[in-house]
Amino acid sequence: MAVCNARVFILSFLTAVIFHRSLANVAAEGSTSEESPHRRFEYKYSFKGPHLSQSDGSIPFWIHSGNAIPSADQVRITPSLRSQRGSVWTKNKVSFEHWEAEVTFRVSGRGRMGADGLALWFTSEQGLDGPVYGAADTWNGIGVFFDSFDNDGKKNNPAILVVGNNGNLVYDHQNDGNTQALGTCLRDFRNKPYPIRAKITYYRKTLTVFINNGFTPDKEDYEFCTKVENMIIPTEGFFGISAATGGLADDHDVLSFLLFRLTEPGQQPPSVDSEIPKEQKDKYQEEFQNFQQELDKKKEEFQKEHPNVQGEPIDDLYESVNDREIRQVFEGQNRIHLEIKQLNRQLAMILDEQRRYVSVITDEIAKKGTSAGSGQPDSASQQLSSVISTQQELLRNLNELR
Repeated sequence: MAVCNARVFILSFLTAVIFHRSLANVAAEGSTSEESPHRRFEYKYSFKGPHLSQSDGSIPFWIHSGNAIPSADQVRITPSLRSQRGSVWTKNKVSFEHWEAEVTFRVSGRGRMGADGLALWFTSEQGLDGPVYGAADTWNGIGVFFDSFDNDGKKNNPAILVVGNNGNLVYDHQNDGNTQALGTCLRDFRNKPYPIRAKITYYRKTLTVFINNGFTPDKEDYEFCTKVENMIIPTEGFFGISAATGGLADDHDVLSFLLFRLTEPGQQPPSVDSEIPKEQKDKYQEEFQNFQQELDKKKEEFQKEHPNVQGEPIDDLYESVNDREIRQVFEGQNRIHLEIKQLNRQLAMILDEQRRYVSVITDEIAKKGTSAGSGQPDSASQQLSSVISTQQELLRNLNELR
């Protein structure tokens, strides 16, 4: 009896501590926006339209394989034909300690259901072809899967899963990877009016996935999907995007992949010049000087041909006082809107944690009920019921707060 009471007390104490710590984190993150990491765009590991592919069909700094079709404004990883596979991968390895990837894509098809899905990868080697959404199995790294087809018949698709692998795990297709998923959320990403956007952040050994569901044109309207803490990934690897179709088929189109290097607050971001070889830097400098000389010549020719243009005042060079005040009002409103959205995302994360705690306590009550049989419930079961009742009330309050 004393052991049961102690267990109930410990569960209640841990729940209260974690909840208050989560609220403290929300307050701290909301009030110290300066603690956000520094972001630097990395063009050599990114692509986007309107000039995505070159005249020969290749993508600068990327390679494509299988049925992938690059075009000026997107990469069609697979067309809506049966049994197709395709992928795109960075040519060079990435060795950033922290990073953030923003991916814009569409998954569209004529049927009520589609298949098989799309995957985002960070792996130690390029998985150019294979059975896991068009990429190789037994990978070393992580995969974020957008699974369209319900293989296990549990009606829990479309879904988004985070699956890690050390190079030895064989992907569990029959159960849609649910037995191996480190994090998951249910989101319908097919046939949306606007492109789907996924933001995947790896920072301080924590992988976080945010999703823009494609219902509005607001590019920053992200919702929390899942988070995996204490996640160890390869120190260097390749980014990739793959897709596959089966008996059913969808078009899997990627409009952009943007990668950002993250630097912790207080640390000096690495210099861009230090990463460029001296020969390449000298070549760029020479090209710039030639361009500058050509531009000066064209300026002189233009001035000779249009002497009356010289010395004319330039209108609207500075904004008026009214324009500046209106701009500041709109900027302030936009900032308030962003802060509210950030708080909403943090509350969603707290709700996710609280639901897990309620699930654990509910399982404990079920075990107690089974062991007690048809007898009267003991005081420990009553206390557990009181704890879960309190948690459910807390969840209702948090939902009202959102």
